[in-house]
Amino acid sequence: MAGNVPFFEMFRQLQLSPELRLKLLTALVTNARFDQDARTAELSITVEQAFSEEDRAALADALRTAYGMTRLDLTINEKLPAAPAHSGEKPKGGKEKAGKVLFGGAIRAKSTPMNELDLHMPSVAVTGKVFAAEVRETRRAGLWVLRFDMTDYAGSVTVHRTLSREEAEQLSRKIEVGQWLTVQGRMEQTRDGKDIQLNPRNIVLTDHEEREDRAEVKRVELHLHTKMSAMDALTDTKAAVERAIRWGHPAIAITDHGGVQSFPDAWHAAKDKIKILYGMEGYLLNNIDDRIAVHGAPRGALEGEIVCFDLETTGLKSDRETIIEIGAVVLRDGEIGERFQTFVAPGRHLTPEIVALTGITDETLKGAPSLGEALRDFLTFVNGRPLAAHNADFDIGFLREGCRREGLAFSPDYIDSLVLAQNLLPELGKHKLDVVAEHLDLPAFRHHRASDDAAMVGYMLIEFWKMLRARGVETLEAINAEMRKLRPLAGKVD
Repeated sequence: MAGNVPFFEMFRQLQLSPELRLKLLTALVTNARFDQDARTAELSITVEQAFSEEDRAALADALRTAYGMTRLDLTINEKLPAAPAHSGEKPKGGKEKAGKVLFGGAIRAKSTPMNELDLHMPSVAVTGKVFAAEVRETRRAGLWVLRFDMTDYAGSVTVHRTLSREEAEQLSRKIEVGQWLTVQGRMEQTRDGKDIQLNPRNIVLTDHEEREDRAEVKRVELHLHTKMSAMDALTDTKAAVERAIRWGHPAIAITDHGGVQSFPDAWHAAKDKIKILYGMEGYLLNNIDDRIAVHGAPRGALEGEIVCFDLETTGLKSDRETIIEIGAVVLRDGEIGERFQTFVAPGRHLTPEIVALTGITDETLKGAPSLGEALRDFLTFVNGRPLAAHNADFDIGFLREGCRREGLAFSPDYIDSLVLAQNLLPELGKHKLDVVAEHLDLPAFRHHRASDDAAMVGYMLIEFWKMLRARGVETLEAINAEMRKLRPLAGKVD
């Protein structure tokens, strides 16, 4: 074998002392030859830390014992980082100069954008701003770790290196949040194998030109969220106001979500150098349930014919998903009559989530009619009668979109049993189909199968018609007026 393989990638199970393991964490196996029959081996290893003859003998001993070697020729090549070019003391004024070497040596390589980093890059340099940093001792005595996160605003990367105590003391106060650094090293996997990180060989302070506003006529930011807008912004109020002052802006508006906690910080930062526009994005709570149960202009007695239906689909968005099953029943004179059911070929594979939810599989849909054929058959079955569904806007939305794609006319009158349930059964916390069915003691059914759900809508309407008649409602056109009387009694909108 010839190449550069991390030592512990080749010898994962090797038991070593903590001191020796530390020296080998960044070591590379550059050449290896094994003779299994003779149980002999030749190894060349390059290390980045001082490696004594005693270290070499201890490593050879451990390898021979662990792998049962009769002979091992072990060559150690030291490739030590260059000593830091400066003493580490900050110049007068407290700010270190760009170009100062913080670790290793100078960097001449061109920086790579962080969003282009790849595990297989043998050597890479990146330039960015540090936004988190720590140097700490691990649980193993004498084993320290350097870890900091940096970004170039196109991507971010974690820089991680195991250190000796001397290296940790050298770096403990040198890398700080807010610095701009250029870091050179190699990409490697994190310990859990879920991400990549940069193992640094050289770390150097670098210049960064602050962004400027060179516009002749300065803008005024009228929509600024700060970290007081939970889950929406991380902007520091003081920093934002001071930046606007540096850019020569005449004013800036603070408009957090539902809060004014950032106002004091903004006022203190302004110092009469900029006008603060105090604002807030308020919340509007609609406590008026204005949804209606009956859509269109259906007329006739409650005992008239209604087609109760349900759809199963590939997802929730009618503009990008499609129907995979249509089920329907006719409700007539308080009884369930004719039934309709068809699968629909979706022209795509079903997701595991949809299969688990509906029980419908790709195999189930083999040979199913196209969307156009299924919709034509369904509309023939409906024959102009009013429709009913639970959360009808969802199902009607898919029918409208499907008919639009297929060039079919579709302007239905329809009833939403969900709105009826919310107004007639305000004591229920939820008004999902299965919850309402259980409350009304309706027959057991297979939820999320169109034919069963459609029949359940019919059984629900039979019970709801009884409740409406008790309130003096006898026709479809009288339902909405009665619902307006019941809305204040309804619970929360589902």
